[in-house]
Amino acid sequence: MLPILASVAALAASSTPIHSAELTHGAQAYTASYHTASSVRFTQVEPRFGNRNAIPVCRWQADVRVDRAVAAQGQSVPAFGKAVHRFAPLSGSYAGTCAAARSQVDAQVARYASARNAEAVSVAQQDRAVLVNELDSVRALTVKG
Repeated sequence: MLPILASVAALAASSTPIHSAELTHGAQAYTASYHTASSVRFTQVEPRFGNRNAIPVCRWQADVRVDRAVAAQGQSVPAFGKAVHRFAPLSGSYAGTCAAARSQVDAQVARYASARNAEAVSVAQQDRAVLVNELDSVRALTVKG
């Protein structure tokens, strides 16, 4: 099997956060927002048989995660933005080209992410303590005394 196409497609994160948290740390107010995001890797293969034409097969794997974004005074703070949870990968294959299968794969990944929405919200709510610890660590490095 010879891979002839490998690409990474990032599915748009939902425009509305699944959870938001306001917190004050030191003299600074922070806003943490959480979104689900997905990335899909496609690989198209064409198995070769001696006496038959090759039929392309699209193999794919999706990673769905919960991402945190943090802002202070309306400005993004990239140092605190990160993936806070990754769900079990989702994968499959379709007969045909990856271009033809893309919409079916996108719909399947969207259903998978939607089915895990309650878990994603729970993870986001529990992340507040982790974020406070990260802010404490940075403050300990920057505040003398």
